[in-house]
Amino acid sequence: MLKRIIIRHVISIITTTLFLIVSTYMYINKDFTLYHDYLNIKVQEVINIENLEQVSDKNSQSLKSYNFDIKNEEEDNKEVKIIVASNVLNNKINNNYIKYSINNQGIHSLNMDGVIYIENLKSLESKNIDLKIWISDTYSGELNYNGSVIVS
Repeated sequence: MLKRIIIRHVISIITTTLFLIVSTYMYINKDFTLYHDYLNIKVQEVINIENLEQVSDKNSQSLKSYNFDIKNEEEDNKEVKIIVASNVLNNKINNNYIKYSINNQGIHSLNMDGVIYIENLKSLESKNIDLKIWISDTYSGELNYNGSVIVS
């Protein structure tokens, strides 16, 4: 009786170990391509967004800019997305109150998925991004916002 229990446990351990090894292998191989593609879109620095100011849209030109370059280092054209994502799980500020402007090309509200820029870059092409981001003056809650700019 005790031998059966031990054999069942050993078989369970072996099955679980094999499942973990195979699934990890599959995940690494799938993710490697995505990670490799990401490495070929170069960004100068990690951009953290914190202490956003609350201003009206007309006064947004006086805000500090987050300025960075993106570059496609692949031989093929590449679609680049820039996303603003909150670093706080239960961020209390609704994305509709987060405003931004890229390269002074109009003022927009952050949509629910956080995508602020999509561009197709040709091989070895670079773009300079000048991002201004703020909290709308119509928002009447806690102003603490902490996020990051993600380029993929």
